[in-house]
Amino acid sequence: MEKKNLALKDIAVVSVFLVLAALISLMMAAVESGGWSGVDAERFHYMARMIINGFTPYVSFVDPKPPLLYFTVAFMDMIGPAGSLDLPVIACINVACAFLLYRIGRDDYGHISGFTAGLLYLITAIFVQGYFFFSEQFALLFLLSAMILARRADYVLAGLMIGLAFGFKQYAILGLIPILYLMRARGNRAFHRLLVPAAGAGLASYLLVYLLYGSKALTNAIHWTIGIAPTYIGGGIIAEIPNYAAGSQFSFAVSLLAGIAVVLPVVLFASASVARRGLVTPEEWTIALFAIIFSTTIFVRQYLHYWILILPFLALLACREFADDR
Repeated sequence: MEKKNLALKDIAVVSVFLVLAALISLMMAAVESGGWSGVDAERFHYMARMIINGFTPYVSFVDPKPPLLYFTVAFMDMIGPAGSLDLPVIACINVACAFLLYRIGRDDYGHISGFTAGLLYLITAIFVQGYFFFSEQFALLFLLSAMILARRADYVLAGLMIGLAFGFKQYAILGLIPILYLMRARGNRAFHRLLVPAAGAGLASYLLVYLLYGSKALTNAIHWTIGIAPTYIGGGIIAEIPNYAAGSQFSFAVSLLAGIAVVLPVVLFASASVARRGLVTPEEWTIALFAIIFSTTIFVRQYLHYWILILPFLALLACREFADDR
């Protein structure tokens, strides 16, 4: 009976999240008539068109995201017209991420904490372009899956999830750090069980590029997704790809503060919760490490959508205040 009640609650939560995401999507569709959305999405679909039309990715057209993203977008564009599935797919991914947050919060603090964490993410994602078509949402889905699997000590599958997340966003590889911490805190030193599957899954799409397009495509893929990292992180201009870098310390500070201001309530509530309750368990430290590590990315580029990888972990910390044992 208890399992049945739990399943019914899960169904109810998913239903609420689906309705909310659908309403947000309808609102977004009403105010946005173009593709979803902006320069990033246009480049994703252009690379997908290259793949579909038989051209060579990273040779005929260059973009700095890993191959798995473009193969996924190409698959989407073979199902429907380019861009037509962007908003529905992203909305569904957001719902899936919200449900994973609910499961984590529910298991640690109770149903109310879990529900509010998922709800908070779905709503605040609006303000950080979370319903626009970026690679971060795909990466986040796999990162949250990795965290859940690691909490269950299933480190092999957790590693696979991290590798898949890297296939959409290079920064996602940083997710290995909190999970390695969790393993160490639990006294597990078999780090290869996490690292080997992560490396295999992360490199698989590059191997596919080599098998389908040859060594030149692979060399270019490595250059454009990994080799340019020092220039990108250093704030340099890369002529072949559009990017934003602050032109001065003042503009850097303004951009950084503007991004923080958008999500300030979540940042404040998460910080207040940490100050009030502390970080007691290895699992709580793992969540905090995810938030801290991905927060460093906004110092590289002050893109609003970089918060997509940070918000879920802040939401989990903030919503501890609704714990059943409060």
